[in-house]
Amino acid sequence: LMALFAGIDDAPTRACVEAERAMNRALHGSCHVPVAGYAQWEGEDLFLQGLVGDVGTGRLVRAQARGPGSDPDALGRFV
Repeated sequence: LMALFAGIDDAPTRACVEAERAMNRALHGSCHVPVAGYAQWEGEDLFLQGLVGDVGTGRLVRAQARGPGSDPDALGRFV
């Protein structure tokens, strides 16, 4: 099955998704915790913006970072 999907894999898109998911995991994101992440390529670097909200206070915390696209998981955990 994986071989079938390999034909539609896009490595740059996969790196963005991996960074966003790593950030979400690090923040223990769920349907009860408002977490947003958006990754995009800027030249050779991956740029990730993150946001998490506190449901009780309404406070929003934002973070962003850029790093090599070769390690999207580390970038997501850093943000």
